Amino acid sequence: VEHIALKYSHPSWLVKRWLEEFGLEVTIAICKADNEPAPNTIRTNTLKTSRDELVTRLSWEGVTAVKTDLAPEGLYIEGFLSLGSLESFREGLFQVQDESSMLAGRALSPLAGSLVIDACSAPGGKTTHLAQLMRNNGEIRAFDIHPHKLDLLKENCLRLGIDIVQADIRDARKLPEEYIEQADFVLVDAPCSGLGVLRRRPDARWRKDPAEIPALVQLQGEILASAARCVKKGGVLLYSTCTVTREENLGQVEDFLSRHPWFVLEDLTPFLPETADRRGTMPKGYLQFYPGENRMDGFFIARMRKR
Repeated sequence: VEHIALKYSHPSWLVKRWLEEFGLEVTIAICKADNEPAPNTIRTNTLKTSRDELVTRLSWEGVTAVKTDLAPEGLYIEGFLSLGSLESFREGLFQVQDESSMLAGRALSPLAGSLVIDACSAPGGKTTHLAQLMRNNGEIRAFDIHPHKLDLLKENCLRLGIDIVQADIRDARKLPEEYIEQADFVLVDAPCSGLGVLRRRPDARWRKDPAEIPALVQLQGEILASAARCVKKGGVLLYSTCTVTREENLGQVEDFLSRHPWFVLEDLTPFLPETADRRGTMPKGYLQFYPGENRMDGFFIARMRKR
C-alpha cells in the first residue's frame, strides 16, 4: 500500500481501499489515470449544428477536434487559449462535458414532449443535454440547492438556445408535492465523494476524508427516495455519480431497490453502444467506469423503471 501510494502520489487509505475493492491491476490503472491530465471534452449542441459541422467550424478557429468513441455528440478539442475566445462557444454550438456524463443523458434518453425532473441539476451539463435529446420540446424542472450554480445553468441554457428548462432552488430531499407521480423521467446525479474525477482536481485527493462517505451515502439515499416519489407509473429513474465506491454506486442502488421493490433495473443496451460495456453489466441495468477508461472520468450509471 505505502509503495503504491508513494509512487503514484495518492493517500494510503485510498490505495488500501481500492486494492481491497478492485485488486492490484485496476488500482494501479486508476492511480495512473489520476495523474494524467484530463482531456478537454465538449458536447455538440445538436439543436444548432451537427458534430461534423462543428469539427469544420472549430478547424476554422484553429482548434483540433477529434470525435469521442462512445458518445455521438462528443469531441476532444485542443489548441485554444480559452473557451470564451471561441466564437463557436459564444454562439452556443457546444457545451463542455465529459463523455461519461454524456452517456448518463443517453442512458436516460427522455422523449420529446416529456416532463423531466433533474433533482441535482447545476451547473447544467446533463440538464442541457437532456433538453437537447428532447429537441427542446417538453418541460424540464431543474432543481438545485446552490443559487449561484443555478445562475450558471440559466446562462448555459440561454447560450445554447434552450427554453424548456425551469430552474428552481430546492433541496432535492424535499421535492415539491405537486410532482408526486407526475414525471416521465427523473435524473438523480447525486452529490458524491468525487473519487472518479481526481485527475481534474489533483489536490482534492489530499482533502478527501473516508469518514465523510457514510454521510454522503445517507444523503444520496434520501435524495433517491424523494426523487422516486416523482416518477409516474411506467416512468424512468436514472441514478449517476462521478465516483467509484461500491456503497455510493451499486450498493446504493441495491439498497434503494430493496426499499422500493416497485422499481426494477432496466437493460441499458438499447441506449448505449456495446463497446461501453467492459464488464457485461449493461443488460443488468448499470455501468461502472473507472478513471481513464476510454479517456473518461470515473462514473456510475443505473437506469430503473417504475413498474
